Amino acid sequence: MMVWDPIGVREEPNAQDEYDSYLGDVFALLTSGASDDQINEHLLRIVTERMLLPARKENMQSTVSALRQIQLPQESK
Repeated sequence: MMVWDPIGVREEPNAQDEYDSYLGDVFALLTSGASDDQINEHLLRIVTERMLLPARKENMQSTVSALRQIQLPQESK
C-alpha cells in the first residue's frame, strides 16, 4: 500500500485491507516466474477494469520494482 495505492486510501485506518483481495493473484505471478511485463499488465487491468480508474502501464513500474524486492519462496520443481 505504500507503493501501490491507486484509490488513495493509504492514510485511512479503516481501509488498510482495501487491496487484500488482489494479493493472491499477484503472489501467484511472482512465485510462478511471471515477467515484469505480465505483472505490470495484471496491475494495470486491476486498476482499469476492476477499479474503473484511468491508468497507464508506466504507472505500474514502480510497483513491479517494489514487488521484486520482496523475498519470496521459490516454486519447487
